[in-house]
Amino acid sequence: MVSLLKVFDILASVLTIVSLNLVVKSYKYWLLYVVASIFFIIVCAANHIIGLTCMGVFLLLTGIKNYYLGRKQEKHV
Repeated sequence: MVSLLKVFDILASVLTIVSLNLVVKSYKYWLLYVVASIFFIIVCAANHIIGLTCMGVFLLLTGIKNYYLGRKQEKHV
């Protein structure tokens, strides 16, 4: 379980960086950010870090919101 958490930790970090750099190309990269946020939540919750787990939930909601806003904007263009 510990090694799986380490993998999730690395994935959360890498996917967050990649998605935030690519989101300017397409709003669909917000979905990658959502996946990274899920990994972040799992790692923080497993380590009993309540504050960062709550922050991860808000990051997840922000990613979903930004995806839908980007999708809505693309339809109007």
